[in-house]
Amino acid sequence: MNLLILGPQGSGKGTQAQLLSDKYGFYHLEMGNILRSISKSKNKHADVIANSINTGNLVPDEYVRLIAWDHINQYHSSVKGFIFEGYPRSLAQYEHVEEMLRKFGDRINKVIVVEISEEETIKRLSSRLTCVRCGRVYNTITAPPPELGTCECGGELTLREDDKPEAIKRRLQIYRTQTAQIIDRARQEGMLLEIDGERPIETIHLDIVRALGL
Repeated sequence: MNLLILGPQGSGKGTQAQLLSDKYGFYHLEMGNILRSISKSKNKHADVIANSINTGNLVPDEYVRLIAWDHINQYHSSVKGFIFEGYPRSLAQYEHVEEMLRKFGDRINKVIVVEISEEETIKRLSSRLTCVRCGRVYNTITAPPPELGTCECGGELTLREDDKPEAIKRRLQIYRTQTAQIIDRARQEGMLLEIDGERPIETIHLDIVRALGL
């Protein structure tokens, strides 16, 4: 089984993807973390990727497609299935993933959408802090750090460039205009699972598990 999990920024889709991965053996392909890691490296494409991330724009397809194929090709035979998070984010990318999986006689089986309001998105993201040293993420409302401005490892906590108001609005605009096309396609194909994301994490997880029959 291969799953695509979508939702506005801050919806908790990454948490749900990781829970499914940990409990059921899916490979969690989290494109955002992969791209952020590349953007901070000495990779020759780091500057292009970093600029896209920091301005709230999509990273060009040519980069994310190669990364996705590398992971699918490497892990397909050894995992129960994939959970794609942060990719695909446009209909063209969705069709790319379908094409990649068909090479293995496989497909995307379900598209999960974790829904939250725009107000909730802004509230959650503006409260999120990331450690510059270890990458740990805190939320000043729901999961604050032990000491203001400092991670448990001692690293400095900062607001990511793509979590600043201007970038948040840009990211939401992209989500609404491009990712919505994937949602429409999944609905037409009868493989869409819509989930209320403004509830406790475990409640959301159990709803997804039941709906997938896991």
